[in-house]
Amino acid sequence: MKTITIAILSALSFAATSVAHAGAIGAITNVGFHQENAYFYDRLDVQQEVDKQLQFNTGFGIETLVGDKDEKIQGILRFMWMVDSPPTAPDTGDTPFAQTPDYESLSARHVGVLGLGVQWGILGDPMDKQLVLTSLVGSGFITTDNTEYVLLEAGVGGTYNLTQTIQATANLALTMRNRKQMSFGPNMYMGIRYLFD
Repeated sequence: MKTITIAILSALSFAATSVAHAGAIGAITNVGFHQENAYFYDRLDVQQEVDKQLQFNTGFGIETLVGDKDEKIQGILRFMWMVDSPPTAPDTGDTPFAQTPDYESLSARHVGVLGLGVQWGILGDPMDKQLVLTSLVGSGFITTDNTEYVLLEAGVGGTYNLTQTIQATANLALTMRNRKQMSFGPNMYMGIRYLFD
């Protein structure tokens, strides 16, 4: 039910932005890292241990902005398809009788991510070069293994207008995911946007 509700809200958001009189639409790519937990057990005292790992992720998607192209504050709607590398065999440290699941057989996880946020222009001209801050809240809500998560993100980056209607963008962000517990990782976004009035 939760997934259906989020999908309906996503469709409504896309519909709302499609009738906007000013904004941007473009393609965006992502590379970065996310945190994975690799669990193992001590066979003597049956105690669960965890090895926290930073694993690679990548993605691509569509990003829309709402607001006049000469405004410093604009709304962001982002939909991405992410590919998360799985955890690998854990570092069991000095645990003498460690038992681990078969992490080597795991494959990459595919996740559909929706984010809503704000781009804040800090320095520069929105119609030329601009230093920006971004803040997003979202959800990894399309999964094949029921590992949905809440996402919060804050980043700093820049925009550069190649022409009056084409804009390049890059952003470095700290991403927080929450599914049973919080995890953190850095992510880099790069994209190209078509600006319209």
